[in-house]
Amino acid sequence: MPENTFFMIKPDGVSRGLQGEILDRVERTGLKVIQQAEHTLSQAMAKDLYSVHKGKPFYTGLVKFITSGPVVLCRLSGENAIERTRGLMGATDPREAAAGTIRGDLKEDSVLNADGIIKNLVHGSDGPESARRELAIFFK
Repeated sequence: MPENTFFMIKPDGVSRGLQGEILDRVERTGLKVIQQAEHTLSQAMAKDLYSVHKGKPFYTGLVKFITSGPVVLCRLSGENAIERTRGLMGATDPREAAAGTIRGDLKEDSVLNADGIIKNLVHGSDGPESARRELAIFFK
């Protein structure tokens, strides 16, 4: 049975014009983009998305970064979509991401922004509960 998950190309990916390359990689794995929208997140949306990190030292910088420019929001569907998307993205820190992953292949030379936040191109839900919660924020 197909599974749905949330996937986002972050401002660093959009500003570098990597949307096409990233979405091609997603679709080459057999995942389907069911819904897609380009949007600049409001503070409220960003805080809702990253509410699991509230209180952590990087939270404020993360919200600032994710609202700094347009993002591409996607609902992906396919067998084991969450696990497959996580594997396709690579390690959270692009410096540790394997070759062949989005973060491993497309990272910048300097992966930290001025606030010390890691620019890692993409976000994907880490489990079924977060996928439902994150999809509900952006796709009513």
